[in-house]
Amino acid sequence: MNNSIEKLKSLVEKRAKGVLTQTHIPRLNILRVCAPTELFPEIYQPLISLILQGSKRIVIGDQVVNYQAGQSFITSVELPVVGEVEEASPATPYLALRLSLDQALVTEILCKVDSPLSMSETRGFCIDYVSDDLADAWYRMVRLTDQPEDIALIAPLIEHEILYRMLRGPQGTVLRQIAGIDDRFFQIRRAITWIRQNYATAFRVEELAATVNMSPSAFHRRFKATVRLSPLQYQKQIRLYEARRMLFTESGGVTAVALSVGYESLSQFSREYSRLFGAPPARDIRTLRQEAREGEPTEFTDPDTFSALSR
Repeated sequence: MNNSIEKLKSLVEKRAKGVLTQTHIPRLNILRVCAPTELFPEIYQPLISLILQGSKRIVIGDQVVNYQAGQSFITSVELPVVGEVEEASPATPYLALRLSLDQALVTEILCKVDSPLSMSETRGFCIDYVSDDLADAWYRMVRLTDQPEDIALIAPLIEHEILYRMLRGPQGTVLRQIAGIDDRFFQIRRAITWIRQNYATAFRVEELAATVNMSPSAFHRRFKATVRLSPLQYQKQIRLYEARRMLFTESGGVTAVALSVGYESLSQFSREYSRLFGAPPARDIRTLRQEAREGEPTEFTDPDTFSALSR
């Protein structure tokens, strides 16, 4: 690990107050986990996650991705994943910074970049090591937490620098997808948005491809390249995540929830739910509620904390 990351790690460790520390800087959080976590499914929103200590493993469709201290992970789309913290202990906790991405800001910076920028990356995510210059920008951003009166003016300038340096680096092709300037990626993003908004509605891939002006074969190929899932697999995972949330937070039973998210067969719903979450719906929800009563963070009782564990 380079000296810039070590320096940043020491700064962040002093400011980490729990599993999740929400800073006063917009969209910037600190994660601190003191023990390895189990594999847990979640949907990442567009973000940058920079590990400073420990390591992480995530499964994205058919791909397993490992990253560790000194590396950052970026996703430009809503990405269903299964993730676990692998290296963490009370003495050397997993430490990471998380910055949610602002599409308007990325677009604004791109409009000011003079030289042509490649759009060859097809995946909606990427991992790479952080340069000294980029680590220094992160350091100055975190240090602003000691100067709250300066945040409103200076934090946006440093965020501009972080995004600019990433745009010019190996992860720039993924970050540029956020801006929607690549027609091919914009078409896939439109399809992802439609599925997220209409997850309970059955659809044919050919019809969805037509709505975004792509041939079925090109659409299917590019969609899977972006999120490592086919359009129908993506919809299934979105349905199951939403079903789990509804079962935990609402009063409807398993049958009613299965129907509301688009399943016609209760046995199929239970089978696919068990495969993704590791237990049948009723038992899984009982476990989540028991953890909530015992004060363990969950996706539903403390969304930010639970979400943080998977990034």
